Amino acid sequence: MEILIVFLLKLLDNTLGTMKNIYLTREKFFFSSLLAALSTTVYMLAVVRMAKSDGILSIIAICTATFIGTLIPGLVVKKSEKEKLFIFDITADNMDSGKEFADILRNANIATKTSVVYDKMMIKTLSIKAYCNNREESKVVNEAIYPAFKYNVYAPMNLD
Repeated sequence: MEILIVFLLKLLDNTLGTMKNIYLTREKFFFSSLLAALSTTVYMLAVVRMAKSDGILSIIAICTATFIGTLIPGLVVKKSEKEKLFIFDITADNMDSGKEFADILRNANIATKTSVVYDKMMIKTLSIKAYCNNREESKVVNEAIYPAFKYNVYAPMNLD
């Protein structure tokens, strides 16, 4: 019974610690600090309980709880996040391949904006902005993009 309590305390500690890190990266500093304090409290309770129990089984329980308590919250948060708008800013290596690529995106119903630009050698080429509303559309762009193209990806906002 003592090992189960140690396991559950460590699971809660790691879950709180993982959530603290997630909120810290989102710049929710007060809530992150509160989770850190709770995590430390639960950790200290786990250490006290561990001292009273069988050594090797407690260590296995803590290692297992650490794994689960770090993995599950991250997966849950990722699943619950809203889709993001991904913007691909792509420069083709030449005008013809740029037009061809833009047509591929348009045929896949991906919002696309093109404009004529000049490369470093002052040769006319095509700049393509692809606006992907979800991960599936981003995957289409990633798979279709030509190796000679230069590009950047931005995720400026969550979709509501």
